[in-house]
Amino acid sequence: AIIPPTYNFSADDQVADLLKAYLEPQGYQLRKVRLPEKLLAVRSGLAQYGKNNITYVKGMGSFHRPVVFISDFPCEADSWGEPKAIGQCEKCSACMKACPTDAIGSDRFLLHAERCLTFHNERANDFPEWLSPSWHNSLVGCMICQQVCPANKDVAKWIDAGAAFDREETALILNAVSDDRLPKETFAKLKKMDMMEYYDVLGRNLRAFIEQQV
Repeated sequence: AIIPPTYNFSADDQVADLLKAYLEPQGYQLRKVRLPEKLLAVRSGLAQYGKNNITYVKGMGSFHRPVVFISDFPCEADSWGEPKAIGQCEKCSACMKACPTDAIGSDRFLLHAERCLTFHNERANDFPEWLSPSWHNSLVGCMICQQVCPANKDVAKWIDAGAAFDREETALILNAVSDDRLPKETFAKLKKMDMMEYYDVLGRNLRAFIEQQV
C-alpha cells in the first residue's frame, strides 16, 4: 500500500542533523517547533501552494515534507511575502476533476477539508456513508490529487520501498491487535515507517484498501 511522502516523519531528524552540523559549530542553537508548516513554507518563498492546498517546491513537486525549526542564527534578509500559487494551477483543473470527494472546489481556493479523504482516514471515527470504499488509494492519507498533478510529472515515480509484511503480520494489523501484543519485528517495521502514530486506524484503512483492490 502507498504512504504519501508527508508521513515520512524520520525526514525531520535528517533535516535537523544537517542544520545542527552547520549551526552548532558556530555556537547557534536549533529547536523543532510545531507551527503551520505549509503557510510558513509559502510565506518564506520556499514553496508555493497548489490548487489542492498542498505545497510545491521547485524540483520536488509536492513530494516533500515541510518541517519548521527556530534558531538564534541571525538573519539579515527578510523573505516574508504574500502566499503564492504555482502558475500551472491557473488554467489546470486536473486535481479538481480527479478528487473523488469534491474536496477541491471551484468556489474558493481553500480546500473543503471536511470532505477530504485524508481528513476521514486519519480519524478513528467510522467512515461516512457517502464515502465510497473504491476511493481508498493509500494506507493513510490520499495521493489522487498529487498523482494527476502536471507539476509532479518529473517526480511522480519517486517511490521508496518500505517494509514487507507477511500474511500473519497483515492479519494482526487487520484485526487491530493492540500494539503491545505485536511481535517486536512487526512493531519495529511499523515504527520505522512512522506508522505507529496512526496504528489505531491502520487496520480499518488497510481493510478498505484491500477490499477495493479485489
